[in-house]
Formats: sequence, structure tokens, C-alpha cells
Amino acid sequence: MKKRTLQELSEEQEEINSSYINVNSLQKQLYLENQKRLEDVKQEKQEQQKNEGDEVKQVDEKIKLCFPVGKFCLNQLSQYPKEEKQSHILSFINIIQENAYSDVQKEKPKITLEAALMTCYGFEDHLLKPLVLSGVKLFIINDNDNNDKKLEIIEEFNGHPNWTVIKPSKLSSITFGGSFHPKIWILKFPKFIRIVIGSQNLHVGDWTVWSQAMWIQDFQIGNSELDEVSKEFKVGLKEFLDNILPSSHKFEDLLKIKYNDYDFQNINIRLITSIPGRFTGNQMNKYGMMRIQSVINSELKSSDFEIPKQVSIAYQTTSIGQLDVNYVDFVQQQQNNKSIAQMLFNQQEEKSILKLIYPTSDYIQNQTSAGPEYANPLFLRKQQYDNPKFPKNIFHRYQGSNYYYWHAGNIPHLKVMIITGIDEKIDDKTSIYIGSHNLSQAAWGRLEKNATQLFISNTELGVLYPPKKDSAKLKQSIIEQLSFKFPPDKYEKTDQPWISEVYYEQQI
Repeated sequence: MKKRTLQELSEEQEEINSSYINVNSLQKQLYLENQKRLEDVKQEKQEQQKNEGDEVKQVDEKIKLCFPVGKFCLNQLSQYPKEEKQSHILSFINIIQENAYSDVQKEKPKITLEAALMTCYGFEDHLLKPLVLSGVKLFIINDNDNNDKKLEIIEEFNGHPNWTVIKPSKLSSITFGGSFHPKIWILKFPKFIRIVIGSQNLHVGDWTVWSQAMWIQDFQIGNSELDEVSKEFKVGLKEFLDNILPSSHKFEDLLKIKYNDYDFQNINIRLITSIPGRFTGNQMNKYGMMRIQSVINSELKSSDFEIPKQVSIAYQTTSIGQLDVNYVDFVQQQQNNKSIAQMLFNQQEEKSILKLIYPTSDYIQNQTSAGPEYANPLFLRKQQYDNPKFPKNIFHRYQGSNYYYWHAGNIPHLKVMIITGIDEKIDDKTSIYIGSHNLSQAAWGRLEKNATQLFISNTELGVLYPPKKDSAKLKQSIIEQLSFKFPPDKYEKTDQPWISEVYYEQQI
């Protein structure tokens, strides 16, 4: 064996030492990685044990909600004075803010809205583009105006990766001629969702010129014990949303939320839906006019109220369907000898009153702030009105509310039904509906087969403040906040309803 020099031994030792260092470093790295893995497993087990058997609990941090209980609201119109601030009047930009009451012009708050699902009957890019450019994931569910009526899903609408437009299919014989007409928003903020149901579309005019009515409520994460009304709302709303969206685009997946994690407490209304179809048996009471009847009757009974023999029904609408002896929508219906009151209350009383609130031609031409050019939300056919069977005697004037002077001359797009006693006094037994339903059989449905079947062709959504003990004060406040006068004044002999085709014929 060759004798190694001291230098060679030294170099060999350094090489061995270096090898040990490398090995130790690798062992240390493996050791640390394994320790981290064990720690992660330990933490995961602890978290699992912590949550095991527990229900979803209310978040520890107290969230300040603008609408912890459902609130009736109107939209902010351009004609309203800016110095007059009312908590029930909100602009588009305010509703999509986490703090709906912030002074947007002065504070310029950051948009924390993460995603929004909005249904409508028409929209304008000009209104929605700023929302998209701020990074909000936007899903618009709009009426299908395509000739073939097939489902259309437009990803990256107008080149925006965070904007999707969905037009639900109308291929069935029932829906082909019907309108997709509900107006519901689900706004996802970091710690809660906001639900808006009303008459509002997504045109610029919907938020500057035309008066809208809405119900708004915020819901945070939690699992309170829900009463039956709140449970019904939670189940009914999900059922409606699942029905209107294609199975490939569930609302929970679009918004990236777990619907059941939200706390649907403090519901003060009843949901009123219409979906296309023919319904029999118990299904009849789930939709349209039969749903209204079912809810009112059940609430009257649960509150131990007597079912009234006579009622006054004031219906403020912006589009009027066929009104004649065969019309079954809340208007002097003759089938089975039932009037509107009989349909609502199962009474054989013929003295109940229906008041249809609709603008006169003079009001639109000479009293509105915007003028006839902006009256396109109002729809009534001349041929229909001229029909001898048309019930002209039920027409009442749409006028600005007496409670707030700035409502004078507004153009309506809201749809409101107020059911009271004959004296039109607002009390616990009063019912108030707001939503998307116009006065048409397509929206509310018509009875078929000797009143054993309900046929609906539109998709609609609204809410009802039903008869309930200790509810008179809330309902009176809603009446005072409305943008139109109640009780309404009957048409004078010289009054004519606003009919756009008549007006434009006169301009030629």
C-alpha cells in the first residue's frame, strides 16, 4: 500500500467531511419536511376534531349589515333633490356597495363586491361596464330574444373574461311565447350576500327616470333556528333559482357560495313566484295568483283574522294584458262565477272593488319630468282598450305621492298591489305585493279545466307583505314611501289612458 503524505490525508479528510455535511444537510431537509408534514397532519386532525359534530356557527366577528331585516326601497331618480336623503331611496351604485348608505360621491369607497348574479328583461353595457372593469364577476340572466329561443350562454361577454350572459331556453310550447321577466339580484360580498327582489331592470333609465320598487335583505354566514316562514323562503328561493338556470350553470357554482351556510332569519315577506307550466292539485297553490290566494288565506287563519266579505284591491301596473269577461287575472273573472275577491278569499261576494292604477295620457304628456319619449315601460294596446268588453270603469289615475313632493311627475315601472278593506284603511289585515308581475294572465296564470288547472307562460318573481298581527305600522310606512298616490283617484270622463301608438299617430 502506498504511503500517503500528510497533505493527501488532509485533503481526504476534507472530502469525507464535505460528504458528511452533504448527507447531514439532506437528512436535515428530509427531517424538517417530515416534521412539517406531521405538524400539518396534527393541525388538520385538531381542526377536524374541533368541527366534528358541530353545526355551522355564527361568525365571531360582528358584521354590521345595512339590511339585517328585509327593507322596502325605491330607486334614486334624477329628478329627486340630492340634498333630501331618505333611507328608503337608493341609487344603483349604493345598492352594490357593502355600505349601501355611504356617500359615494364624497367617500369614493372601494368596491368590495366579489360576484353578482342579476336577472332582468333587458340591460345596457353603459350601466354595467364599470362594475365589470372593477373586477366583479358578473352573471346576467336575461330574457331570450333570439328567434330560435334556444339556450344561449355567452362567456367573456364583449371581451370581458369576468362577464357572462345567459339567455334561458324557451323551446317548450309553454315558454315560447312567454317572457322571462323576474328581477332578482344576488350580490356576494366577502362576509355576506345581499338579495334584491323587485321591478328593476338594468337599463340606465331604470336608475334615472323610471320609478322602481324593491325588497332588500342581507344574509351572513350562520345557522340560526329558522321559523317556518324563513325556512319556506330559503327553500323556495333556491328552487326558483335552480329552475331558471341551466343545470350546467348552478347559481352556487357561479357565485362560489354554499347557499346553506347563510343564515336566512328575520324574513318578513312571502315569496311569490310564477314559472311556465300547467299545474294541478297542490302544485296550483305554489305559483301565480293561486299562490297569492293560498298565502293570504293561511296568514288570515294563523292570525285568527276573519276572512273579509269585501275587499278593495288597488293594482298599480305598467303593462296591461287582455281584460274582458274571459280574463282570469284578478279582474272581474266570470269563470265559475268568481270575481277577484272570490279567487283570493273564496267568498261569494260581488261588491269587492278592483282599482287599476295607470297613467293618463295627459299625465305623461304634460306632467312628467322626462316626457313621452321616456314612457316606453308603459304598455296598453289601442285595439284592446277600444274593445266594448274592456272594463274601462276600473281605471284610476297614477299620480305622484302626496308624502314626498319630488315624486311629482315620475314615470312608473314598479308593480304594486294593495289589498285592504273597502274603507282602504291600512291595518294588520292589509296585504302589499311588489315585484315583476304586471296585470296579465301570462304573468299570474289563468285557470283551465273548470278551475282545476293553472296555466302560466311567464317567469316572474315578487314578494308579499301578508296579513299579520302587529304589521300595520310597517305597511303604513311602505304606503307613505311609495312613489304614487294611494288611495288613487278615479279617471274623469275626459281622461284617456296613455297609449303610445295613439300618441305617435297624433305626431304624424
